Amino acid sequence: MKQKQQAKKSIMKEYKKTWIFGVLAVIIFVAVLGLLIVGMSSTIESVKEEAISKAPEVILASAGVSEEKEILMPVSYYDQRSDECVNIYDVSQSAALNKRQFGWSDCGYYNKDVEQGLVEYDLGEDHLPVFKAGELLSNRGIGDAERWFKAVDGKSASYIGAIKMEYVAAGAVFSFTRDEFYPLDEAEFSKGDVVNKDGHNHLFTMGFAVPFTVLGSGEESFEVEADDDTFVFVGDKLAIDMGGIHDTMIGKFVIQDNGEVYAASGDEELAYTGIRLTKDDGSIVRIFHADRDAEDSVFNMKFAGMNLTIVDTKMAQNGKGDSMQIAYDPTDLTYQAPLGESVVMKPDNTRGYIIMATIEGVMIVAFSVLTVVAAKIVIDRRKQ
Repeated sequence: MKQKQQAKKSIMKEYKKTWIFGVLAVIIFVAVLGLLIVGMSSTIESVKEEAISKAPEVILASAGVSEEKEILMPVSYYDQRSDECVNIYDVSQSAALNKRQFGWSDCGYYNKDVEQGLVEYDLGEDHLPVFKAGELLSNRGIGDAERWFKAVDGKSASYIGAIKMEYVAAGAVFSFTRDEFYPLDEAEFSKGDVVNKDGHNHLFTMGFAVPFTVLGSGEESFEVEADDDTFVFVGDKLAIDMGGIHDTMIGKFVIQDNGEVYAASGDEELAYTGIRLTKDDGSIVRIFHADRDAEDSVFNMKFAGMNLTIVDTKMAQNGKGDSMQIAYDPTDLTYQAPLGESVVMKPDNTRGYIIMATIEGVMIVAFSVLTVVAAKIVIDRRKQ
């Protein structure tokens, strides 16, 4: 009897040892796993931070540009002669205003205000804006629209030039900033006009086109800041309408991930323009701008996150210069740029993500193995 009791006590003692050992084993395993998780999490974060710090948000891949680059933008300029003021007592008010398109600040009935609706929603067959009369009488000077973007004897002269955009890889931003924008100061056509008495050629128009490939990322956007008439077309349809003679204001559009283009100007909320683009297809942003008075001239613009078509080629400017440029021929408005000349892409963090996934997998396997070993030890102890 005594031997049975002693045997029972011995068994109970072994059970207690086994139970204590199992609890300690579990505690140790959990502690080790916790340390492992903390350590691995720290490693993962370090890997992620290093991957992000070494790769810009976006790069111009095919051109080998990873940080900053100067990109030339071919532009068609049209130097405009100032119009004579017409006495509204000699002709009708409407006739007087239609004759007075450039040089308004020297004439009466001058109203600085934005007027939308001066151009049709669709570009014409010649890829130029189709003008129509507006509602604000004082800004209706679009009677002789042909001179705006064509050379017309005695009224306008054409010049081919370029503006230099700065490309910054972070954000794929192409930008141009001029708070004093007088690109035709050296033009001879209107040099003697009285409106140029301060040394600047104030009256001009310009037009250019920017081909791009639709990414459908939801992050593609364009912004323009300018005074006086500025019309921006996407896929030959009007997206930004800032007509009239007005102070500096901002217009912008964004391309949603479904290809829909939303736009706004001034304090307006973004609204659907009726334009819908197809991912991976090519499209063109066409920008038309006019400086119609003898006061300030501002023109700033920014393309962000867009895959603009860039060609690595020579473009003579002032007799010199080898540079990358936007794929556009300003002498041929029907020019269709090739697709895929440049590719804007997200940074390649694949390596970091693979490392992170591998570490997480190792952690899971290690935890599983430790759990199985602990369970086996407990079972073996009980069998004894």
